Amino acid sequence: MYRQQARIPGNCPPGFLGRYTVIPGDTFYTIAQIFRVRIEALAVNNPHIPNPNVLFPGDILCVPGLIPYPCCTSLRPRGRVPFGTGGVAYVNFGPRGGQAVSIMVTLPQPQVFGNFDKFTGEIIIPGTGSFGNQLFATPEDPPTWSSRIELPTAASVTPNSRVVVRPYNSLAGTLGAPVLEGIILAGNCQ
Repeated sequence: MYRQQARIPGNCPPGFLGRYTVIPGDTFYTIAQIFRVRIEALAVNNPHIPNPNVLFPGDILCVPGLIPYPCCTSLRPRGRVPFGTGGVAYVNFGPRGGQAVSIMVTLPQPQVFGNFDKFTGEIIIPGTGSFGNQLFATPEDPPTWSSRIELPTAASVTPNSRVVVRPYNSLAGTLGAPVLEGIILAGNCQ
């Protein structure tokens, strides 16, 4: 059985630094809708695909983005935290279009940081705003806390976006100071 070899761009042009791997059923039209870009712009920025009407699963396309995806950044402690505290934020394409930020951290229970009962993760995008979600724990001690933040398709992670994790008091509605933080830079997302 003959299998088409994936077509991979040598490099992506400015403004189209993200990468998307074609899956069965994808067309230039559906991919253009996901990234809210004109089909013509998608075709022009992917010259390694000679016929935009013919895509194969595994082909890699250059898509709009100020940083290449997928990417990740380390979340480092802010201030005094217990030994072994740390985590990562992983930025990728969301399952329903747009982008998603997955956060996974090792932290003690939120009560260690004061009168708190939960943790939240948040991405702060310069000039756009912030998006967050509650983190959920695994049963280990100390637990691994995780969550995924799905961004609206109109929002895009840009360089110098910050990812922070902070404790939260769900009864009082108060946030604590960040205990972990990472900055997404164009250079560390490759």
